[in-house]
Amino acid sequence: MDKIPSANPRVRSAASATAAGCDAARRAADVIRDAIRARGLARVVFASAPSQDAMLAHLAIEPELDWSRVRSFHMDEYLDLPADHPSCFGLWLQRRLPEQAQAGLERIRTDGGLASEAARYAGLIGEAPIDLVCLGIGVNGHIAFNEPGDADPDDAETVRVVSLDAASRRQQVDEGLFERIEEVPTHALSLTVPALLSGRSLVCSVIGSHKAAAVARALNGPIDASSPASFLRTHADVTWFLDADAASALDRDSERLDTTLQL
Repeated sequence: MDKIPSANPRVRSAASATAAGCDAARRAADVIRDAIRARGLARVVFASAPSQDAMLAHLAIEPELDWSRVRSFHMDEYLDLPADHPSCFGLWLQRRLPEQAQAGLERIRTDGGLASEAARYAGLIGEAPIDLVCLGIGVNGHIAFNEPGDADPDDAETVRVVSLDAASRRQQVDEGLFERIEEVPTHALSLTVPALLSGRSLVCSVIGSHKAAAVARALNGPIDASSPASFLRTHADVTWFLDADAASALDRDSERLDTTLQL
């Protein structure tokens, strides 16, 4: 099915990673508060990656945000790692959410049957609409672990087993999550592209010059599976939050790019 670009993707560039994270956290907090006011509960999917650190740190201290009314999910999990391994995405997120949010966190389990776990987690995601997805993109343009050439905007599944490509595995080492590429798992359970795009609002935080080419390709290139992040342009409510390095390959005079001066 053809995907139609949204009229004007919102892209905000800040002077630093900290400023970009603060900006993203404000937007995420507004969406969460609105959902709680409207329905008494917010359902949020979070990425687990260094690009999300500043956003999560600021979101955790946002005023008047009732985390007891937030149900949280993470978007992917490695296979073949124990649940207490420090690089597990569920544990990574758990350690960054405030204490009040812990009871509402749903973790992907990979120590049993993968088909049954994919069905279980898909059921949790599908119980009610997702209000917010907080995500990043990979150096190769992946979203969650939907890799280039293996990302389907019409995927019938909500959660599936995926194979990590070499660039994604190398990124985990380069970002300090593993010491050697041989330690990085080759497969994961991941939310699919349509599962991510099902969120009412998307907050995409991208940090660092190593992501600049992927950002430019996602925002200015064709919308297709060679850049899974390009599918974000088909969503009606997505805001990109970039630091100056991640935005460095974009046209600074573009009307799409809102350059902020936060320090």
